[in-house]
Formats: sequence, structure tokens, C-alpha cells
Amino acid sequence: MPKIHCGVDTCSYNQDKVCCASIINVGGKGSTDNQSTCCGSFLNRLGYSNLAQYTENRGDTDAILCKVDTCVHNSSEHCSLNEIQIGPSKEAAEIYTETDCLSFEKR
Repeated sequence: MPKIHCGVDTCSYNQDKVCCASIINVGGKGSTDNQSTCCGSFLNRLGYSNLAQYTENRGDTDAILCKVDTCVHNSSEHCSLNEIQIGPSKEAAEIYTETDCLSFEKR
């Protein structure tokens, strides 16, 4: 099962730098670098509380769905990596577009 290392401290699914969402969506269809990607599953902890405390998922994710056609790891809209890194594009991300897939590699 894939694992997501998350550096987005403001995300509701982040528990000790590990994503606890069962499925995540990486967006940025025609991205040319990791700054133009995003974690579409990001939910701000200010509005959604700490969802990680309510899930049984503790680090392994069922699937990483990828809409980034330009990434070498995109295989039929699924990420082929077993582990990815998500990070904030600014210190305290407030919305999903302020997150980046740091594992992005351009085709």
C-alpha cells in the first residue's frame, strides 16, 4: 500500500507528517514542475478539525490517484510510486492549491 509523507501541517489528514486519508488525489493536469501540482484531498484543519484522529488508517493509503498527465509516475491516473512527498507551497497552506506533490517528475 502506498504511503504519503506530508509536510502540510495545516491538513486535517496529517498525523505526525504522515497522511491518514484512505485515497488522495494529486492534481495539476499539465504541470511542468512540482509547484504547479497540488493535493486535491487537502482539507484545512481550521475548518475540518483533525480528521486523522477519526480514521483507522495510520500511514498506508489505498490509492494515490493522479491527474498530472505530465508526470512520469502517472500510470492510468494512478501514481506508480509506493511513497510520495506532499509539501506546502507556503508556510501555512489554507487551500489545496497551496500544496505541492514534491515527488513530481516531468516526462
